[in-house]
Amino acid sequence: MKPLRVGLIGTGAIMQRAHVPAWTALRDEGRVEIAAACDVRRDAAQALADAHGIAAVYDDYRVMLRKASLDVVDVATPNALHAPAAKAALRAGCHVYCEKPLAPTPAEVRQLIRARDRAGRRLMTGQHLRFEGRHAALKRYVDAGVLGDVYYARASALRRRGAPGWGKFLTRSVSGGGPLIDIGVHVLDLALWLMGFPKPVSVSGVAPRKLADRPGTVNRPGWGDWRTSGEPFDVEDFAVGFVRFEGGAVLVLESSFLLNVPDEEVIAAIVCGTEGGLDVSAGRIVTQEHGVMRLSDLQNVPEGSPHAAAIVAFIEAVEHDRPVPVPAEETLAVMAILDGIYRSHAKGGREVRLTVAPPRPT
Repeated sequence: MKPLRVGLIGTGAIMQRAHVPAWTALRDEGRVEIAAACDVRRDAAQALADAHGIAAVYDDYRVMLRKASLDVVDVATPNALHAPAAKAALRAGCHVYCEKPLAPTPAEVRQLIRARDRAGRRLMTGQHLRFEGRHAALKRYVDAGVLGDVYYARASALRRRGAPGWGKFLTRSVSGGGPLIDIGVHVLDLALWLMGFPKPVSVSGVAPRKLADRPGTVNRPGWGDWRTSGEPFDVEDFAVGFVRFEGGAVLVLESSFLLNVPDEEVIAAIVCGTEGGLDVSAGRIVTQEHGVMRLSDLQNVPEGSPHAAAIVAFIEAVEHDRPVPVPAEETLAVMAILDGIYRSHAKGGREVRLTVAPPRPT
């Protein structure tokens, strides 16, 4: 099979540290050719190209898509630019792997689904937590029915004084939101995946800025100071949502950049059913057996880069013409919930209804 020609859009930290190692490994196997790199900061794209032997460099992805004869595009730009870049790549006939969130709003996700279907190409969201060894193992237990009827989940993505004071993470026009979209999206997707993606029907929540505007609020050392960055901090710094699903299951999502909690970083989830439950972050399963409760810990879990595993799974879907493991329809449910929390907050925390049906074929 001829190697797939890959173009990289956005050459910042996530591309350099998480995506490029996967692409170079695939290149070493002869499965892809990293044909082009693009960033509005041409010097950043050139530095990446020089480090990894990439022949073509661009500062406009539209030009790259016209000239580079690509099969696959990897999008890792700021959030607000995901949808335009991914849509352009699909229209150019490329398969697209896009870093989370696929798009900041459900409407944009639907537009990408339409573009994908019209192009007849693959589109996958980079939700790498599904590909961590213990998470994949726990999913097998859920699918085997160990939990019974799943009716409750709690998902937490919390930082103590961990607001990214560099780039555009705190500026809504570029990021699309604060911790909900930056880190909450990961743990929400993970919890929904383990639950089997029940259909969300409503959500209530709050997404205020409680500490960012208080004089003297400190940030974690090394994370920058938003007050001197020159960029606005106009996203939430804390959010909580309560989600109801068709069939009666519920989920609580909590996320923050600055919360006064003991641990610097908490990425955790529990999923509970009638027959058992999971502590996802600990890799622990709880069941009732023979009249007593039993806790079981996963052992000998395969290790490796979940980012790399996600990209490899995407390429295998392209190579073998099969569905991607993180389809945009599931991302639509994730983003509808996050958007619903923002809408509920704007309505004083009142419950709002959700629509997660994908667009009709045109």
